[in-house]
Amino acid sequence: MSLKIEVAAVLRALRQLQGGGYARLSERTARRTIGELERAQSGVTLDKLAELADALEFDLPAFVVLCVCLQRDISPREVIQSTMACLDSFSSAGGIELVKDEIADGAIIKRPRGKPRNHHVVSEIQRLRADGRNQSEAARELGVPRSTVQRYWHSQPANKLE
Repeated sequence: MSLKIEVAAVLRALRQLQGGGYARLSERTARRTIGELERAQSGVTLDKLAELADALEFDLPAFVVLCVCLQRDISPREVIQSTMACLDSFSSAGGIELVKDEIADGAIIKRPRGKPRNHHVVSEIQRLRADGRNQSEAARELGVPRSTVQRYWHSQPANKLE
């Protein structure tokens, strides 16, 4: 989902509201980059968008909301309501805690190489093991390869389920 056109429109509008000129923005970003963004010829990273919003003294989430409302052709209020519903669902599913658990001392926690462990599948394997099922039955019931069940079958004691 490209937002190049919407970013360009919001950036142009903010500059017009604040009196034009590249001066404030060029302290943080090259004029060429600003021009490319305003002509929708270049994409922008979230970090760069945060820098531009800060230079324009405009709230980053509000900048993003304006871009999304242009793209979806709905009001900013509708975007915010949809966003709140999404965030409420994410939060009630435990997402906020999961996000916080991924950061320590201001840095992302390193994880081992390879596919990340699916903790839900691991706990289901352990539950089925505690219920007396064998590895083949657990694999069939969960719809995962038997090798996955074998890998996690002894990963934690069956009596230490949450």
